[in-house]
Amino acid sequence: MRPVLLCLLATPLLQAQSLALSFDDGPRLEQHVRLDAAGKNAAILAALKAAQVESVLFVCGRSRMDSEEGRTLVKAWGLAGHRIANHSFDHASLHGHTATLAAFEADFLKNEALLRDLPGFTRWFRFPYLKEGDTALKRDGARAFLKAGGYRNGHVSIDASDWYYDSRLQARLERDPRADLAPWRKAYLDHLWDRAAYYDGLGRQVLGRNVKHVLLLHHNLVNALFLPDVIRMFREKGWTFIPPAEAYQDPAYALEPDVLPAGESLLWSLARERNLGGLRFPGEDETYEKPRLDALGL
Repeated sequence: MRPVLLCLLATPLLQAQSLALSFDDGPRLEQHVRLDAAGKNAAILAALKAAQVESVLFVCGRSRMDSEEGRTLVKAWGLAGHRIANHSFDHASLHGHTATLAAFEADFLKNEALLRDLPGFTRWFRFPYLKEGDTALKRDGARAFLKAGGYRNGHVSIDASDWYYDSRLQARLERDPRADLAPWRKAYLDHLWDRAAYYDGLGRQVLGRNVKHVLLLHHNLVNALFLPDVIRMFREKGWTFIPPAEAYQDPAYALEPDVLPAGESLLWSLARERNLGGLRFPGEDETYEKPRLDALGL
């Protein structure tokens, strides 16, 4: 095992950390075994309200904002006091030979037009798949485009694979609607804590201090079911929840790592810029979680 990775694994969590929650790809309108789209949206918002946690929903327009149901569910976030931000219309990656800067800009503006009059709208943008450009032309062009429009990059410091846990859980519930959720809850909480501890240690390796963290989650069933448990776990471990706007005041989020391909967790990119070893790529992928869930029989 590489020395830097050993150091990261051995680094204790010495101080209380602060954490902002953010949700991507909202609102998902698919119907699930346990919750329909409205029920899923209501469950996430209820958990945030009960815990008095302010968050942000990064919205994709396609199959969301082009329906009355989708617009109503998005608006509910702003009315509840949360931020609403841009996550592109088509959720297309900026990586690959077919992805162009011009197409990215047009897609971005199409989604902005659907969001800008909603309560809570904020000029933050999160790149789909956290892919910020696989060439200098696209990376630097996208950065300049965001700045010209008065936008902040909606970086994350803690990346995770909640989307994969969600897909596995949905598949299980389709086969067995009465499946026991307890082992899924434990596996999911263990995963989020493992990733939080890893990225927190990585942040202190590259910056020499604690970062005001932003955790990437998704508007999905696993969070609709387990978000109260997620919030409780972090609080029991001494972490404090803060609004995303407060987290983004941390100077780290103004940094622009000089790496290609660009993207992933901001801390991952900073570590790569500094040539730290032991980094996996892509940062969070089903490849890493599949063996664990297979072993657990989930």
